[in-house]
Amino acid sequence: MTELLHAWAIAPAALGACCLAADRGRARWPDAVVAALMLAAMVDAVLTRVVAPVYWAAAMLVAAMALAAASSPRRRRTMPAGPRGGMVAHTALGLVAMAALQLGMAHGAPADAVSGPSAAHAHGGAGAPSLGTAMIVGAIAYAVLSAGLLTRSHRALDRVQRACMGVSVLLMGGAAVV
Repeated sequence: MTELLHAWAIAPAALGACCLAADRGRARWPDAVVAALMLAAMVDAVLTRVVAPVYWAAAMLVAAMALAAASSPRRRRTMPAGPRGGMVAHTALGLVAMAALQLGMAHGAPADAVSGPSAAHAHGGAGAPSLGTAMIVGAIAYAVLSAGLLTRSHRALDRVQRACMGVSVLLMGGAAVV
């Protein structure tokens, strides 16, 4: 069930990345790199598991900081403080949420496949129900933030991007607690 929810989370993330690519008015290469990074991490976590989740999480946190720094109003005097700044903040928070979910999701052997004292640590969050609760609460909070920003967005592509990111994080949060 976890893999199914995680796989379903890839679809809205891919749609959001496509909307970003179609948004010629505001698409920039840092946004495209971030979208590709999130998609690669999600696909790897579901299909191949070549890269450990901790490395994906670290890469997403570094990308969130780099995106925020590159889009800083102090760094770019020409950047409008309004819609673009809100989109950067939403994307950076999305990266942080995805990094936390990557770390908290089950990527190892099932808990019943491991016996003995290490069984509680064999499954992501299996030994700590408060971690699962924190992840789902964080995912719901991000989805609510996305919905709030969605209602204030004027451009259709911005609305689709925010909706897709909120739904994707919410699905991954559900997968993290299942």
